[in-house]
Amino acid sequence: MDPINRTLSYFLKFAGALLAIAALYLGRDILIPLALASLFTFLLNPLVKRLCRWGIPRVLSLATVTIVCFSSLALLGWLLGGELANLANELPNHRSNIQRRIESLQKIGETGIIQRMRQLVGDVSQPSTLPDAEALVGPPTPNPTATPTPPPPAAPPQNGESVLMKALNMVVSTLADSLGMAAVVILFVVFMLLRLNDISQRVVRLVGYSRLTLTTKAIDEAGDRISRYLLMQGTVNAIYGLVLGIGLTVIGLPYVLLWGVLATILRFIPYVGPWIVTVLLVGLSLAIFDGWQQPLLVIAFVATLELLTNMFLEPMLYGHSVGLSDFALLLAVAFWTWLWGGVGLLLATPLTVCIVVFCKQAPSLEWVGILMADNPPPQPHLNYYQDHLAGKEDSAQILLESSLRNDGLESTLEGLVLPALALTRHEEVLGKLDHDEAQHIYQSMRASLTLLKDEVESAAAELALAEGPSDPPQPALQIYGRALHGEPDAQALEMLALLLPKTLAMEVSAQPRLIGEVMLDIENKKPAMVCISAMPKRAQLDAKTLCRRLRSKRPDLKILVCRWGLPGQEHDPKSLSEAGATWVVSSLKEAREVLERRLE
Repeated sequence: MDPINRTLSYFLKFAGALLAIAALYLGRDILIPLALASLFTFLLNPLVKRLCRWGIPRVLSLATVTIVCFSSLALLGWLLGGELANLANELPNHRSNIQRRIESLQKIGETGIIQRMRQLVGDVSQPSTLPDAEALVGPPTPNPTATPTPPPPAAPPQNGESVLMKALNMVVSTLADSLGMAAVVILFVVFMLLRLNDISQRVVRLVGYSRLTLTTKAIDEAGDRISRYLLMQGTVNAIYGLVLGIGLTVIGLPYVLLWGVLATILRFIPYVGPWIVTVLLVGLSLAIFDGWQQPLLVIAFVATLELLTNMFLEPMLYGHSVGLSDFALLLAVAFWTWLWGGVGLLLATPLTVCIVVFCKQAPSLEWVGILMADNPPPQPHLNYYQDHLAGKEDSAQILLESSLRNDGLESTLEGLVLPALALTRHEEVLGKLDHDEAQHIYQSMRASLTLLKDEVESAAAELALAEGPSDPPQPALQIYGRALHGEPDAQALEMLALLLPKTLAMEVSAQPRLIGEVMLDIENKKPAMVCISAMPKRAQLDAKTLCRRLRSKRPDLKILVCRWGLPGQEHDPKSLSEAGATWVVSSLKEAREVLERRLE
């Protein structure tokens, strides 16, 4: 793609993103009830399925679940409304206690450094002592003939009745809007639960049959993850609210039902919800109790409960099932709150999960999943490659020795050294590394590999010396190793040879040769089998050609082709098998197992 088309493509994507955000903002009156209904659908659909498995018709199951769910929510809202009304009526009785708290806080600021800073600010802000114009000239002489200016008319007294009517109208309007949204949400939930299969099929048809598999996987994964998240998070929050209510009852704080339910609901809001509950509880305890013992008990109890929930209860029940990183979730909370307000704060996690799942299924949007997904698989070979690229041989050696000590020889070669070699080869073929840079990295990696081989051989010699004399070694089975592309393939074969038992001897051929010369060398040495290292990229054709020539000359020869690659990179072995390869492997472990079976 030329630069102009690439720039135009980026501009169109950016414009499309802006249009999508504008549509979400302008259509929030319709999209918010739809999003809330989708949330309830994900939450209630497993219950409807469970009732259907018990033999209850789907319509009856749906009616039972929705009636019980929304009736319970209405009853809970009514109880919470009563608690809030009682709390609002009781707070004025604690006005004197609140005033004492404020005065005590003000006294703290009247001592020490704060008092001196306030005095300094006051001195700086005093008016200058220089005489001004009025002091020099004197005050203006009054004019006895001037007509005195009448005082401004007094403001009419505040009409308390109109203020009350405005407040009443605002409350009634807000309540009417909330009830209207609730009715729309309930209607959407019933329709979605009743026509869920039909809706999913329409979405698949809308996307197109060419993406049938990806769309189906994305819908199933999003539904499963969101349902599991809501169920497990609801369980965790319910346990949290119950324990919080019991603890507050023991401490003596009133309205425990209100605080338990409020904590259960607000904990669905990432990061912000627990802080809101904590601030409200501490503020109420300071307003109600006279001393400091109960407020400190409330703070200690809430902090301990939060730590126990985050460290033990959540990992035990569902861990990180939502699949989002902490930073991505924080950005999502900020974005959806800015876009949809308080409802967006509540829906931030489920909506972001859906976006990440669908972006993961689209190759062009895979970067979204990489940036926002939780716990990406560790890739130590990237650090190993970067250390060699930057010339930090000491750091690379420390990483190699640490991996050898913790994971063992085979895991170190398989997960650290070999992928770094494949990555270097990949970058060299793509032109991101010039020839000199690639050779420098290969030589640096060879030096690390040489040190590693010396350590392994020294450890084997010490072990043999400690075990004492043993039986004379049997003749080793000869294996001819051919490195198709020089240094990277040669190092891969040397790593494989390092893992083989002493009864298997591999001779590595890495010098540039024509196929005829390789065939002549194999005919002269007559090995038991041939092992070909074909590291991507641009090694498939050479490996197929060599396999065909070997198979045509030696039909009985066993040929092992090693297609080393990057983690997660898959290769189709069919073409190499058709060309004459006996085995096609992609890891050191598979190659070692194939070669060891030759001894049986």
